[in-house]
Amino acid sequence: MEKIFEIPTHIRTAWSLAALGIVALVWLAAKKPWGGKARKVPPIWWGVIVAVVLLGLVPIVAPLLVGERAIHRVRVTVLGPNRMPVEDARVWSSMGGEAKKVAGGWQFDIPAATKPADGKLTVYASVANAFLSGSQELQLGRDLNPTVTVQLRKETGAQVRGIVADESGRKIAGARVSVRGHEKEAVKTTEGGNFTLAAHAADGQQVLLHAEKEGHEAANQWHPAGDFPATITLKRK
Repeated sequence: MEKIFEIPTHIRTAWSLAALGIVALVWLAAKKPWGGKARKVPPIWWGVIVAVVLLGLVPIVAPLLVGERAIHRVRVTVLGPNRMPVEDARVWSSMGGEAKKVAGGWQFDIPAATKPADGKLTVYASVANAFLSGSQELQLGRDLNPTVTVQLRKETGAQVRGIVADESGRKIAGARVSVRGHEKEAVKTTEGGNFTLAAHAADGQQVLLHAEKEGHEAANQWHPAGDFPATITLKRK
């Protein structure tokens, strides 16, 4: 009998509590501690049985009830190219909405009932005036207070395009055009005077273009990378 009272000391999880409840219920039914078959079950034992059943159901039902109301509080830290925290970034997620600013970073409050079916959340961050951006994927699981770090990097995927023409507006074919710092990637204009180059910069970031053609004076011109075309004019010598 003394060993029975030692059982609760070995309970470590909600599931072990449920197991104990089930075992206790079986024991009560099998041993019939209230006496012989002809005797009625004392009210106190009915109370014990009900309590045991409730204890056994708690770890099973509680997660279902609480889980829908649970909130994932995702903490976000944004690091710059120098691996130092950035405080002026814009932060948003694949679920939409801006994160709220908190001490040391940002935070998303995501109700468990509204999280993606696959549990995957992507957090984005950018510093537009520095042409920095980054993203990081996070798996939302049982942890209601996950953390994620977004590493910012320089945006360099934009292109720059345009036309090379003379002073009269006539398109110049065969002109050599390059982006400063990447002269080895120079291209020659087409019959229509067109060119397209890798800008090695972000969309909207200014790059210095260099154009030259035999019989003309070379020209340097600043122009933003992106879809807006540049027009470079070469003067005849």
